[in-house]
Amino acid sequence: MQEGWRIADFFSHHPEALHMFSFLLDDIGIPLNYRHMEGFGVHTFVLINAAGKETLVKFHWKPTCGVKCLLEDEAVRVGGSNHSHATQDLYDAIAAGDYPEWKLFIQTMEPADQDKFDFDPLDVTKTWPEDVFPLQPVGRMVLNRNLDNFFNENEQLAFCPALVVPGVSYSDDKLLQTRIFSYADTQRHRLGPNYLQIPVNAPQCAHHNNHHDGFMNFMHRDEEVNYFPSRFDPVRHAAPTPMSKVPLSGKRERAVIAKENNFKQPGVRFRSWDPARQERFINRMADMLLDKRCTQEIRRIWVGYWSQADSQLGQKIAAKLQQAGAL
Repeated sequence: MQEGWRIADFFSHHPEALHMFSFLLDDIGIPLNYRHMEGFGVHTFVLINAAGKETLVKFHWKPTCGVKCLLEDEAVRVGGSNHSHATQDLYDAIAAGDYPEWKLFIQTMEPADQDKFDFDPLDVTKTWPEDVFPLQPVGRMVLNRNLDNFFNENEQLAFCPALVVPGVSYSDDKLLQTRIFSYADTQRHRLGPNYLQIPVNAPQCAHHNNHHDGFMNFMHRDEEVNYFPSRFDPVRHAAPTPMSKVPLSGKRERAVIAKENNFKQPGVRFRSWDPARQERFINRMADMLLDKRCTQEIRRIWVGYWSQADSQLGQKIAAKLQQAGAL
């Protein structure tokens, strides 16, 4: 169960999660629906142009209809009357021709500038300040039809950050490097080794390879050659595209990120809100820590964390706990 004491206990060991909680317990923590929800990929990728020049990049989706959210009482009413309200809203909007649209933006950074900041740009718990790295519009996505078969076209979707198009590659983001492998393994376990043959996951352009058979294979292949490369088969590699060529040096080790800086960004975010929004955040955080199974030690750790982010924030959370006789 997602009980407050469990959450408070686990994340008391992870101060890097503070920035995430400044979103989760903020007013935007419960989106009104999918149409009014932003998308942010967290990870840093690499753009490589035709000349081989590399640029760090983050991707953002922004809904054209704006961001809207539910406060607690609204969430109980809306979610309590229809637990699938967000899915129904999306379906009804598309059916009515009010097609949901998101603009795609990117932030870019020169790789040589990575060490110029007081945080690690590849740290997934951090965001890049938009006043330093402005959002640049590059595209859009429009959902213009509903699914014909929910299982075939939705349940069998297999997302994986390892599947990138030419011109996009991976950064040294530690979590991304892990997901490149783990997501594909997960999809093979969930859908079978031929999950990329399923129409919803298969390439939409012409493609060919000599992959034969395997569990749940449903492509008819009767060629003699079932390997690659072969002089008896005309299949050839796709045209080469520039690849990352960054020289590496150093030692291999398991280590924490050098520039953790876990408290600055959540503090900046908190101070950007109006007083009423700040008070709602404080109440949500205090409510979690008031779980009767939370210990004094856990509460003090959290107050210490938030005090490092913003001294007044820590004091106000502590005051709420003291008023309830919990600190």
